[in-house]
Amino acid sequence: MSIFYIMKSCSLFIALTYFSCFLVTPSHSQCFLSRHWSVYMYNGIPNSQIDVHVRSGDDDLGHHNITIDLGYKFSFCESIFDNTLFVGDFIDNSRSAHFHVFDRSIGEIIHCLIGGHADVYWLLKEDGYYLSREFKSDINDPTWMFRGNWE
Repeated sequence: MSIFYIMKSCSLFIALTYFSCFLVTPSHSQCFLSRHWSVYMYNGIPNSQIDVHVRSGDDDLGHHNITIDLGYKFSFCESIFDNTLFVGDFIDNSRSAHFHVFDRSIGEIIHCLIGGHADVYWLLKEDGYYLSREFKSDINDPTWMFRGNWE
């Protein structure tokens, strides 16, 4: 056998092995060379309805109402350039909040490997808005990270 034949066979084996990885990845891994994120928003204020408007430079996700019983979720593939930005406007009666619901710094806090999936959780409470890496049914759980106040 010539060295050329051996190298060609090895190259073919490596290529087939590499591409077979994509055949066995979970369905949420449609984000090639990127990360898949799901962002959840919850209302922790009893007897209130919060208007949520989320958008990015490419997408306007529209207005959604969240209550104590009904949250809002959206999912996306992060840009391979690591510059994905989603902003949210939140209105609850006479007060409002405007903040980044996803950007590079939030991605670093939550952490997700390339090709992986991670969740971002937001909770709006009387005193402001909070971030978490994981779902917490107790809105008073001290591991919710305070991120800002209502305006």
